Amino acid sequence: MRYRNASISDILGLLDSTDRKVVERAYGIAKKCTSGALLRHQINTAFTLAKLGLDASTVAAGLLHEIGGDINKATLGNDVKEIVKEVTKLELVKSRNIGRLENRNLAKVILAIAKDVRSIIVELASHLDKIRFVGKYHKGEQKILAELALEVYAPVCHKLGLYDIEWEMQDLAFKRLQPEEYYKIKMLINEKREARVRKLEKACELVEALMRSEGLDVFLQSRVKNFYSIYRKMKEQGKQFNQIYDLLGIRILCNSVEDCYKALNTLHRHFDPMGKFYDYIAKPKENMYRSIHTVVKISDVQVEVQIRTWDMHRDAEDGIAAHWRYKRFEQDKHFDKVLSWAKQLVELQRKEGSNFLSYMKIPLAQNNIFVLTPKNDIVVLPRNSTALDFAYAIHTDIGNKCKAVFVNGKQKRLDYVLESGDVVEVITDSKRRVKRSWLAFVKTNKAKAKIRKVLGLKGRPAKEIKVLRKDVPRKIVIAKCCTPLFGDDVIAYRTTKRKITIHRADCTMLSRLPDERKFRVNDDLWRRKSYVARIEVKAFERAGLFIDILKTIQRLGMRISGSEVRTDSGNIVRCIFDVNVKSLDHIESMRKALLNIQNVLSVERV
Repeated sequence: MRYRNASISDILGLLDSTDRKVVERAYGIAKKCTSGALLRHQINTAFTLAKLGLDASTVAAGLLHEIGGDINKATLGNDVKEIVKEVTKLELVKSRNIGRLENRNLAKVILAIAKDVRSIIVELASHLDKIRFVGKYHKGEQKILAELALEVYAPVCHKLGLYDIEWEMQDLAFKRLQPEEYYKIKMLINEKREARVRKLEKACELVEALMRSEGLDVFLQSRVKNFYSIYRKMKEQGKQFNQIYDLLGIRILCNSVEDCYKALNTLHRHFDPMGKFYDYIAKPKENMYRSIHTVVKISDVQVEVQIRTWDMHRDAEDGIAAHWRYKRFEQDKHFDKVLSWAKQLVELQRKEGSNFLSYMKIPLAQNNIFVLTPKNDIVVLPRNSTALDFAYAIHTDIGNKCKAVFVNGKQKRLDYVLESGDVVEVITDSKRRVKRSWLAFVKTNKAKAKIRKVLGLKGRPAKEIKVLRKDVPRKIVIAKCCTPLFGDDVIAYRTTKRKITIHRADCTMLSRLPDERKFRVNDDLWRRKSYVARIEVKAFERAGLFIDILKTIQRLGMRISGSEVRTDSGNIVRCIFDVNVKSLDHIESMRKALLNIQNVLSVERV
């Protein structure tokens, strides 16, 4: 396929007037900072993002993702700056570890860095443009770009539901890595993709008209099987090309099981059945996948048709039977769950123009970071862990005798806070002695326990709280650790001479602070028009759960300012939202509404 470079006009033509202003400002900055091939690359990346229907901040970040820290937050907003910052870090970690890490582990590290799913999508769009114009790179780089596309980025596209990008990346990489096999498949098909798409569109129109004439309310999806998928199916299943029945596919989504069988009956009455027929509704697969598969001839074109209900479809895409969980992609229960939620957000943004992506952050690594040893082994640590925590995670003796650390080749202090993708080397000294001061900065329980053991220390007894004073300084801040609301029992803590922080009386963070700085304040002094409350929703995972929760909160007129998704054992997920509310009563109305959602187990303030 021949590709042409997009223009800023192409991008603006896909946006509304408000979004155009943001993107035009970003384009002005991009022109000042870049030119030539690099500017064209950024425009192409932004055009892909605009075609995906993503928000203006993501499109703007696509225009600026190669210029790093040269973005003025005041001009474009913090959203764009943060996305670009994350993409810059993704590129840095990727370039540092290509060829050093296995690609499946590289994918995991890249995902672990992302706090905002939009930065991953910008990176995907950027790589798509590179693989489209791969010929301009030298042969060594072409191979690396193709392997990354096939083994790292295409699987992530699949997990996020970006199937068009996945298929294109696969075919372009396939062509570069296995040209003989690629051209064999191309010769067997002997038809351009555009022609196959037109045939499938015509078949869809006929099927849709037929279903309407039978009084069936259905929704149709279609896809043309790409070259790489054909090759892989022939190789893995030992099939000949004439045994591949799903080169063209139509999916019929029905409102009930009864309608599924009516649709099947209608198809078989009007079109000639071919090949094999499977009823996975009557007899589901082991992974609980349910659907009817049949092959029919429509206007001399062989088409595989899948028929299922909407619930079956959600289970197949995001639930227990999710397609990508058994298609040779790296399996990781946490990444699988969180990526399926991220996928739902992306779909909502693309279909409804929702702005959930702009304030929903889904840290794909949850509360962990992925750090590398010099031998490229991955060490998983809690977020905010230090270099000394890393040393103790490797071995107790290495922690006890840690003299110095090098992070990404540069010497750092032992209390240096690590981030996903860092490569850490520990220097030990047999004469080194454990220091009590280490307890002030290590984060992991293992490190704390080992240091205390060497020093012969036991846990400190709790102090008795002193009488609280009543004097009030000028600046009052509401603590983010416990997010108190008007009506809560609160205690103030003097942070500086002219500043206090308001905590809930039962705040665990407050209990660790010196009692002599705590006192009571009059409620009127910290009353606000609205507050940020942290809410935890615990639920059994199911397809569509995340969207149901978000829409319920939105319907109540509450704004989400932050979020986090955590996964527990037993198929349970915990969603933590920072929500703007007016009072305790406001929270109670939200709690009752959320408890009415299917599979929600509890809704609590945290």
